[in-house]
Amino acid sequence: MGPTAAPDGRLPLVIGVTGHRDLRTSDLAVYRAQIIEFFELLQARYPATPLRIVSPLAAGADRLVAQIALDRGYELIVPLPLSPDDYERDFPDSVQEFRSMLQRVPAEHIFVWPRSDAGNPQQWCEPQSARDQQYRDVGAFVVQQSHILLAIWDGVVDDSSAGTSGMVGLKLGRSAATPVSGAAALDPEDSGPVFRVHAVRAGSAAPITQQVSWIFPQDNEEEIFHTVCSRIDRFNCEPARPDIHSIRADVAASLLPGVAAEASADPELIAAFAIADRLAAHYQSITHRVLRLTLAVAAMMALTLEIYSEIVPLRVVPLAYLLLFAFLMLILVWHRRLDAQGRYLDYRALAEGLRVQFYWRLGGLADTASSSYLRKQLDELRWIREALRATGAVPPPALAQPDLALKCWVHGQASYYAERAHLHERRSRRMEFWSSVSLGVGLLAASCLVLLWNVLERFPAWHHGTVLVMVFAPIIAALWETYSERVGARTQANQFARFAAIFRRAERFIDQLESGQPAAERRRSELELLHELGREALMESADWVLLLRERPIALPKG
Repeated sequence: MGPTAAPDGRLPLVIGVTGHRDLRTSDLAVYRAQIIEFFELLQARYPATPLRIVSPLAAGADRLVAQIALDRGYELIVPLPLSPDDYERDFPDSVQEFRSMLQRVPAEHIFVWPRSDAGNPQQWCEPQSARDQQYRDVGAFVVQQSHILLAIWDGVVDDSSAGTSGMVGLKLGRSAATPVSGAAALDPEDSGPVFRVHAVRAGSAAPITQQVSWIFPQDNEEEIFHTVCSRIDRFNCEPARPDIHSIRADVAASLLPGVAAEASADPELIAAFAIADRLAAHYQSITHRVLRLTLAVAAMMALTLEIYSEIVPLRVVPLAYLLLFAFLMLILVWHRRLDAQGRYLDYRALAEGLRVQFYWRLGGLADTASSSYLRKQLDELRWIREALRATGAVPPPALAQPDLALKCWVHGQASYYAERAHLHERRSRRMEFWSSVSLGVGLLAASCLVLLWNVLERFPAWHHGTVLVMVFAPIIAALWETYSERVGARTQANQFARFAAIFRRAERFIDQLESGQPAAERRRSELELLHELGREALMESADWVLLLRERPIALPKG
């Protein structure tokens, strides 16, 4: 089968598959109908989100779901626990079915799970314990990289960690086996729902049931899960979504400057990053314009009140105030309904997670950004981690290039962050300057009013004007401070300065690596540096998102 179509930047909903191998043939039509109904339910609820099925193509349930996925045009990822020839030894009666199904799957969607033993393959495959470990590893991959585990299962719990019961337990957070990479002891459990199709094993006389059921790790997980999926679907159907074909080349060039990007990069991650990055910039622009407009209208309202009280006590002035107030409320209500600030921060966080994931995959790291990102933050940000999870449910890169990842990520980033730090520092100082000027003008007006009271009393217009400046100037100073605090100018300057320092240290470390270290030691050091940079970037991004989320655009008080 030929290669798949170019990705469009949408993030899929990933469904892992587990189930019995020995299903009764007479029941397959019922199971098929139930599985199709499950897929159609997801498509109806999240119409903009594609489905990605992850199935190792074992006999029975795995192949039943894979067959449905292929027939309906869903993307199918096939992680094999063993090489195809060796894997076939476990199902000698259905080898032809396995081979014909493999032929329908794009070659880039099939991969053999890496072995931990690099010795002779034949010797390695013989011990049953090593073989079982491969099955457990693939099962853990299916569970950890899926949003939903589809289990065609009779519900009987056993002690097997490689079987269906063990995979269901791992998905529901009821098993301590194979913890998520990068998770700490106090992190929230990275569990998820199981959709169970009640199945009966071959040879059993038990009647088949038409029932299916959702199983969630906790009672409140269902609402959270559907909120997460809805947020992913919102990203996939964004009305402001740019044309991916027009920006893919530019974004690829920015991620891999000076490199033949199409030959070296992950096109799916590039497409998703491109969309998230452009959407974040779009909603950032809206958010900043609304913030500036809000403060400007608030200043005009304050000025109107002062004019009414000091200069023109006419009915038309409070009418103007009411119109300004109504206009401001309409702006804020529109902005809140659009959720522009929330989308800006969420999509920026998603883009930064995708950036880290891109360079980690390019470097050959098995870590996923979803396992390290926003793990201790609010449930409302969980959708970002779950969106990143979809990018891990793919085969590992064909060629690991940690040197290229470091070259493209580190070189240029140090100067970029230094420039951004300088820009935000100047911006912060400029706001502080105008705030100080406004306070100074107010103080000067107050001093003039006190010292020149008798003189100003003889000129009412000057007197009223001085009072107006005295009262209004501190308001302007407060609005400058509010704007600086809402956009986080000082905080972002400090954050970019920290990043610049981190990447400068990384540059020096890379220079040391290039000074003649043995190849194996150099490769290990490169991977460690790549991993550390990613972790630092994810932590900084998480802190930044939480900081600005606490500073929503609102009507200025006071």
